[in-house]
Amino acid sequence: MASVDRYGGRGWWPEIGLVAGFALVTAALAAGLLYDLDLAARDWSDAHRPRPVYLAARVLNFVGSANLVAPIVGLVCAAAAVRLRSVRPVLPVVAGFVLAYGLVVPLKMVADRAAPHSPAADPELIFHHPPGWSYPSGHVANAVYLYGVLAVAIDLLLRSAGRPVLPPAARRLVRVAPAAVVLATTTYLGFHWLTDGLAGLLIGLFISRLVQRLPSPQRQYQDARA
Repeated sequence: MASVDRYGGRGWWPEIGLVAGFALVTAALAAGLLYDLDLAARDWSDAHRPRPVYLAARVLNFVGSANLVAPIVGLVCAAAAVRLRSVRPVLPVVAGFVLAYGLVVPLKMVADRAAPHSPAADPELIFHHPPGWSYPSGHVANAVYLYGVLAVAIDLLLRSAGRPVLPPAARRLVRVAPAAVVLATTTYLGFHWLTDGLAGLLIGLFISRLVQRLPSPQRQYQDARA
């Protein structure tokens, strides 16, 4: 049986699986196997967009904006850093931000995929429209790793104040709900194809796994309290 590593996974297999999943989605798109799904999701969304729901989706979509969310998460991490007198709580958000730009931007440039409502011919095609930056979705990737960092920072603040950490259900809500909301709203609003969001989800999980491999601020807190 494989031994469980200190980061809560089994060696590097989760990361390898996420990279393989992204490669599989990309290959399926290039082979034309998922275009009908993307077109169906876009067309259904276009036909079911009453203004109140549209406005609500626009607001909820900001949940995945790195320019908005990263500073908020950074402030929470900074507060935890002050409480622990260490820079470690800040490292995950900085590393995640660098990794996100270092991975997502080059992938978008290579994929050359237009947005769902682009005037380009056959915008659903991948490796087709050089100015296109649709694949993968950076908003979805941001929502995965940033809220994972936020959950850890909240736990650190609660522990440093002598309070119980987040219950498992609340922690899952913080980590999962934003990514689900952003995946749904970016598709519904026509900002991204459905498969853009699925690919962004895989990339976000990959970044989150890498961030978990940084020196653990939770462990430092436990050592300081011992």
